[in-house]
Amino acid sequence: MLILVTASSFSAAQSRAGFTGPGIHWEFPEEHHLFLAGTEDEPLILRNWPTVTGIPLGSAGFSKTSSTFSQNLVTLESAPVTEALLFVGNLTVDLYASLEAKSPICRQTNVVPGTPAGATTTFAVSLSWGGFSILDSAETNSVTMEESYTNAHHFSVEARDINVSLGPGDTFALSIDVRHDCVQSGVLWWGTFDARSGITLDGDLVDPQMALVIDSNRMARIEFTPISPWGGEDFSWQVLEIVGPMDDWNSMIHGFGQEDERIEHFETPHSYRIGEANRSVRTWSAEKPLEPGKYMVDACFTLSDQNPTDPCDIIAVLRFEVPEDPAVLLNSTWVAILIPLGVLGWLGAAIKEAMLPLPAYAVILVLALAAVGPAMSLPDIEANQPRIDGAAPAFALLQHGGDGSVSLADLLSESDAVVVGMFVPGSPNALRQANDFEMASSLIGTGASFVQIATGKGVNAVDLDVHAAMLNESWPLLMDRADSSVGRAFPSGASDAVIIIDAGGFVTTWQPGTLSSTEIAEAVKDASRGSGHSIFTPINLLWGTALLPLFVLAMPRERRYEEPDEPLIPGAGVLLTLLGAGAGFALWALPIALLSALGAGTFWLWIEVVLAALLAYHGIRTLLDGRIFSIDKISGFIHSRLPESYRGWRPAASFSDDVHLGLWVAWLIWLNTPDLVAQGVGSVARTGALGVILAIAMLAGLTLAAGLTVVFARLVIGITGPIPRTLGSLSVGIRPRAWGLASAIMGGWLLVSLVVGPVLGSL
Repeated sequence: MLILVTASSFSAAQSRAGFTGPGIHWEFPEEHHLFLAGTEDEPLILRNWPTVTGIPLGSAGFSKTSSTFSQNLVTLESAPVTEALLFVGNLTVDLYASLEAKSPICRQTNVVPGTPAGATTTFAVSLSWGGFSILDSAETNSVTMEESYTNAHHFSVEARDINVSLGPGDTFALSIDVRHDCVQSGVLWWGTFDARSGITLDGDLVDPQMALVIDSNRMARIEFTPISPWGGEDFSWQVLEIVGPMDDWNSMIHGFGQEDERIEHFETPHSYRIGEANRSVRTWSAEKPLEPGKYMVDACFTLSDQNPTDPCDIIAVLRFEVPEDPAVLLNSTWVAILIPLGVLGWLGAAIKEAMLPLPAYAVILVLALAAVGPAMSLPDIEANQPRIDGAAPAFALLQHGGDGSVSLADLLSESDAVVVGMFVPGSPNALRQANDFEMASSLIGTGASFVQIATGKGVNAVDLDVHAAMLNESWPLLMDRADSSVGRAFPSGASDAVIIIDAGGFVTTWQPGTLSSTEIAEAVKDASRGSGHSIFTPINLLWGTALLPLFVLAMPRERRYEEPDEPLIPGAGVLLTLLGAGAGFALWALPIALLSALGAGTFWLWIEVVLAALLAYHGIRTLLDGRIFSIDKISGFIHSRLPESYRGWRPAASFSDDVHLGLWVAWLIWLNTPDLVAQGVGSVARTGALGVILAIAMLAGLTLAAGLTVVFARLVIGITGPIPRTLGSLSVGIRPRAWGLASAIMGGWLLVSLVVGPVLGSL
């Protein structure tokens, strides 16, 4: 969202009441000034309001003149204006003069004022601007002076109804003559707070612009373009605050807002950029995303020509609204509704063919409700939505300056992590990221590669020249494609953000705007250790809703527990369940870990598409056959290698149930934490020899933990009494099929989400 409003769009006298929506309200000073400065030999005319007191810094002395001739005191030309200007208004030249020393002699000798017998002082002013004559020897008021510089006399001359059009390069030309009829010499003073000889312009002279950009992460960026005929330096200081959320538009008045509503405070610009007409644009960026609601930017600017005792010379109140996130095509809540409805529909169709005991249908209803838990972890279906928990896009982008291209693979080949700084040209976060990267580099050493990518539509190399010169090739500066396809493929979207990518090419951490140097160093350290993933993740998920279906699926098929015919080692049942469930989990996890370890992260989006399709396939096969043929074969092979006594006690069908449960645990964990194995195992393996050892240990630990989750689920069912066993035996045929339908729906939903979102978004 972009909000851009300029001073010329609104009247400075606009009422503060009656605001009905976004916009801007400006309040400008009624007068603008140019002041005499310098010395008598080299006089100047400047914009800076004199602040010193005491003896004036500049002066031009004069003595008695004849009644017909004047003495020229000052002839000067101002600095050229840098902006085109149409000035409509009035102009006053103010001069301050006195006698060299306080004396009544002028008053005493002023017999006939304005004649040779008088003793008055009058100045004649000639002023032109850009070739237009505004004053031509116009005389000021006449004064009989008797004071010294401590109480200088005020002289002025006015020009009304001026209409002057100026262009860059035009100047003020000022000439001041004096006719002094008094015998005591006088002095024209300038350069102090009490003797501000100069020009006062009554009319519009400055035309600033202020813009606000809200990016896809609801981060606010403020841009201020100071436009003055004498350049942006005319705006000497500023204070800006983001205030909100506020209740209504009418309360958005300068200085209003509770303390807790003032969420951002800016003074010194975060950065500068070159805007239209080669103007310097001051930029600021918020530290954190804004919540949806109504806000204002309460801005106060000071001008160099205004009284420094006034806190604000220009007031701007920019009203804007942060909208709610746009509605997605399909919210994931729908799949949570679809699964129970689908299971109920399937049950209704199955009842027409054969009736089962009513308790069996109750088990299926509980399973359908339990499936809502993992379904809530599924992503929404949204067009061009990036994959939040997945791999970084495999980019290969041109460097600024035309020095070839740099790819993610190139950066990963040099280190174990990549720190990516995404920014929109002109954003102050480009400089802030660079400063954080420089400090983080000294903390990390060679453990990470750094890169910045300019994103946004229509990125031009010329927009990056200043930033590239500042970087001085400290790290690559890349330019996104014209359609911002690389930026949009990151979780942050094509906006300001810092993204940490691990050795496997997976996004481990990201944050809008920037990250501090210590946060970057910690994130890189975590990336080399599995990005915070733990072997206890499968067990921890038992306390949430992600593995709820497991407790229903773990119901045994046997109505009664059978003791083994011959003595077995203690805990044989637990060990067999661990073996079966661990094997089922490993059948899924081992290929994923190998693919990640071998560098397939650059193609991970397509691997996830295949995985989603495979989940749907496993669900369909289970729906149709009650089990997965390939898993059954592998389970049978493992079971056949067990000792005879164990095979006799734990039938192949029961052992196959454990293997299937381990596989379903893997799928449920993937739905909840898609990058657990890919990052926690594969990425760690790519960090070196020690990483390979740690990865093997991590995979073994995850396999054991997955087996323990099945053991725990079986234990919970076992200690609740004979009822779960009875329900399990009654639903042994229909229970896996119902779960197959739920799995097929979840796999299909995820497949559509991936294709509609990141796949189409990357094309």
